[in-house]
Amino acid sequence: MKKTALLIILLIISNIAFGQTYQWTFVSYTPSPSPVVNSLCVVNQNIIWIACDAAGGGAKVYRSLDGGLNWTLRVNGLANQNSYGIYALDSLTCFVGNTLGSLYRTTDGGLNWTQVLAVSGSFTNGIKMFNSDYGVYYGDPTGSGQPYQFRVTTNGGLNWNLVPGAPIAGNEYGVINAWDWTDSSHFWIGSANITAGATNAKIYRTATGYYGTWLSTTVSGTGGTSGCYYQAVGFINNNQGMIGSSGGDIKKTTDGGTTFLTVTPPSGLGPNSIMNMTGLKDASNTIRVSIVDTGGAKMFSTTNLGTTWINEPLPIQASSQTINHIQFIDATLGYAAFGQSGGVGGIIKYASSSGITNTNNEIPNGYILKQNYPNPFNPSTNIEFSIPKSGFVTLKIYNSLGKEVDVLVNGNISAGNYTITYTPEYLVSGIYYYRLSADNNIITKKMILVK
Repeated sequence: MKKTALLIILLIISNIAFGQTYQWTFVSYTPSPSPVVNSLCVVNQNIIWIACDAAGGGAKVYRSLDGGLNWTLRVNGLANQNSYGIYALDSLTCFVGNTLGSLYRTTDGGLNWTQVLAVSGSFTNGIKMFNSDYGVYYGDPTGSGQPYQFRVTTNGGLNWNLVPGAPIAGNEYGVINAWDWTDSSHFWIGSANITAGATNAKIYRTATGYYGTWLSTTVSGTGGTSGCYYQAVGFINNNQGMIGSSGGDIKKTTDGGTTFLTVTPPSGLGPNSIMNMTGLKDASNTIRVSIVDTGGAKMFSTTNLGTTWINEPLPIQASSQTINHIQFIDATLGYAAFGQSGGVGGIIKYASSSGITNTNNEIPNGYILKQNYPNPFNPSTNIEFSIPKSGFVTLKIYNSLGKEVDVLVNGNISAGNYTITYTPEYLVSGIYYYRLSADNNIITKKMILVK
């Protein structure tokens, strides 16, 4: 039994599962004017809420009921500020904060929002509801010598009470989405030492709940002109977790955050910033890390606290931006929000390759890429390919100018014959090319989309 469970886990984390690949794919951009997504909340595979920059002169909070394919603006009652930190219980009840330290609540799917907290001089960093009554909130202190805005609700978010033992800040602030928890007792929260050239910052922790005792560990890091920010936090259990800094530092702990040890980052990176982390609280022990360097956004995962790293290639729509927030439902389904100043916002998804099917167990004689059918097509087409031995395979879509516009396969696949159903909702009519690359073999064919 133990050997079987271990095999399944290894297959998943290697992105191989009996011919089924798991990868990041593009889902959608935010509606025009395409605001940057700062925080997201994934309720389930259908219901997603996102908090965005206030582009076009108004607040931007969206709800999707179809897994991020389509978005509805829900902002009545919100101040015209950038929105940060969002948590939803379902399609109706949601909480969202902003740059003014205000928190809003809706119970009608965002048709109307009511302000439930206002702390002048603060800044919302995160919200988590453990059930319909109990939830926690963290925001910036209003200044040096003031407490962090660690608050608790016990009545469904109508009132938020400041924690008596909330840490008192020095020359520091909180960081957006820079926290994690394993249950309602264990929390870890990153901070930003805003002293220019600072070479350390604090990680706050509690093992006795928000109203319990808060401790801190000062962690060394690479500073810059704006200071040292530990803005990525991910834990897999009460003892093991990782943190990342704005200066590219990655550290791990095996004692619940009392001490942290330096981890060698993934290879091939230039000067970089660790943007966000998420830890899966299951047998896979997976922590994912989003990174941005001179080459763009990147995603890596590790199952051994950074001893080894797995590169998870991102679709082109996200790799040119910044991954701001990652959330997973389970080991096989997750979402991430992207966007950066001067860019556009959107959502990507980690899941099994859309529509990919291993059609039979026969081992083909060579690498084959068949003509898609139907062709021309609208809205979907089928692409068949065969590979004679297991290995790393890519199947990418290019427009008539040779620009990569989509990635259908990007991972290790077992030898066999496959069919992919491809439905490009966001591409316009025209001529496209699909290219299979595997073991130094490249095959390209043309297809026509007519809408």
